[in-house]
Amino acid sequence: MENVAPENEKGSLVVDKSWPSHGHIQFKDLELRYRPTTEKVLNGLKLDIKAGDKVGVVGRTGAGKSTLGLTLLKMMEADSGSILIDGVDISKVDLQTLRDKVTTIPQDPVIFKGTLQFNIDPYGRESNESIENLL
Repeated sequence: MENVAPENEKGSLVVDKSWPSHGHIQFKDLELRYRPTTEKVLNGLKLDIKAGDKVGVVGRTGAGKSTLGLTLLKMMEADSGSILIDGVDISKVDLQTLRDKVTTIPQDPVIFKGTLQFNIDPYGRESNESIENLL
């Protein structure tokens, strides 16, 4: 695994500031259920998304589309299997770090109260020029 240092005091992997640098995402035998008594909604999912690929997830209601996105942000924990981003198992990455580095685009568009600049850069990390270039 590149861009990974030893675990911190909390037991989480410490990733380099440049992680993820490529965006290669792998789902390896991912299995997940909402509750221990329910059937699996993801069952042995294997998916390899190469860096730079554009992916759309489609399917019937209840097929697991939203669940897939929730697992990327660790809003739901897998029963088994793993998700790797640039070779790093996200289950071992600190939650705050993961959510700072990875984002998804929700099904329903949402804009938060405030300026457009705040909605694009809520932490105020980018320059006005950078945001204008993005737009």
